[in-house]
Amino acid sequence: MKKVKDIYKEFCTVDDAVKFDFETVKRLQSVYSNKLKLELSGAKYFVRAENATLIDHEGNKHVDMMGAVGVMTVGNNNPFVWEQIAKVWDAKCYSMGAVSYHNIASALYRDLALTTPGQKLTKAQTAGGGAEAIEGALKLCKIANRNKPHKTKILATIGAFHGKTTGAVSAGGKDTWQAYQGRLLLDETFHIPFNDVAALEKELSKGIYQGFFVEPIQGEGGVFVASDEFMQKARELCDKYETYLVCDEIQTGLCRTGKFWASEWYGIVPDIITFAKGISGGIMPLAGYIAKPEVFDAAYGTPETAFHHTATYQGSAYACAAGIGALQFMLENDLCGEAEKKGKIIKEAMLAAQKKYPGIIKEIRGRGCLIGVEFNPTKAGLEDKYGPNWAMECERYFSTEFRIQIMHSFNNPKVFRWLPPLTAPMEDVEYALKAFDASVKHVYDLANK
Repeated sequence: MKKVKDIYKEFCTVDDAVKFDFETVKRLQSVYSNKLKLELSGAKYFVRAENATLIDHEGNKHVDMMGAVGVMTVGNNNPFVWEQIAKVWDAKCYSMGAVSYHNIASALYRDLALTTPGQKLTKAQTAGGGAEAIEGALKLCKIANRNKPHKTKILATIGAFHGKTTGAVSAGGKDTWQAYQGRLLLDETFHIPFNDVAALEKELSKGIYQGFFVEPIQGEGGVFVASDEFMQKARELCDKYETYLVCDEIQTGLCRTGKFWASEWYGIVPDIITFAKGISGGIMPLAGYIAKPEVFDAAYGTPETAFHHTATYQGSAYACAAGIGALQFMLENDLCGEAEKKGKIIKEAMLAAQKKYPGIIKEIRGRGCLIGVEFNPTKAGLEDKYGPNWAMECERYFSTEFRIQIMHSFNNPKVFRWLPPLTAPMEDVEYALKAFDASVKHVYDLANK
């Protein structure tokens, strides 16, 4: 058998890749991928990750308070999740589950159903990422309404973020991500202001909407929490006007807010929940949606439509094993309780900093361990140096001086978000909060020179 190096001398094996130095990594990604994206985001090179600890190529420790934007709910490289994946390898399970009976996939579907509000959402479909989960939910709404010709549109909210694929970016409520792509599906989508009950009732009463897509908390939009009235009215009106209520829980689900699903805070049962991010511990690409059986069967319960939404990696054994492991770890380690406890500590420390350094922080929002800090505009005369608001400088100082991973929202750059692993040790959380206090003081001093 030929060696791959005899075929392509410069072929990179995994053995090669794990030994790459930073300059090699930087060169390869700059030449063969999106160089500018990495440069503009201030990307770092981490060579090791464990729970809330990241080690860069120079051996420096960084504290992870971002969790890859909410992915690392059970911590980076959770060993329990890896153990469950290894069991699939040991058993030599058939890895593909899209159009076959499959033990690992079927177990994940059942486990997900157990966690849903009232256990009333019982039909699941997996995907590779959050945007694909949204695409699946959009298609589910459309096909389930195929015999209702008056149902022609999707309702969503201004400021929403549902992903960057064609349908998902159309459902999103930010024209930044819709730019340069033509009309996409925008003619089929209408957006109302978030938390505007009157606008919600006005639109749904038209009876033309297949589904209403809403985030219980607009994460990318700036961590805006849906009001009880808005979500409860959404459930009532969706029932009245026969519109499916789709809760996008890609960022809010899986214990992040202190409930397993954030929609539980409102005492409602959605028709469809989309999930991703924390579902596999960040180890395997896994996402999807889970729906009430009557909704799912309305779409795919006929021979004509049964195959309308299949994909090669649906029900992948390794991804589903990661999902089962992550769910089991969340439940056995009460990560909902951890989210509430740590979220309360983080919020209290931020409120203290807001009071201590007046004029810097405008508002602190969120639930559990999904927290957004909105900063005030930069003092007149300092905008060119520090940007239009204090968020960027606070984030820069926080990250560079204390080596803490945090990120502002691209949809709303005056807000930066905390989404730490729910498993983060308290000493890491406390270190990050002291660093946050010092960072707010830093910008306060700049503003008051």
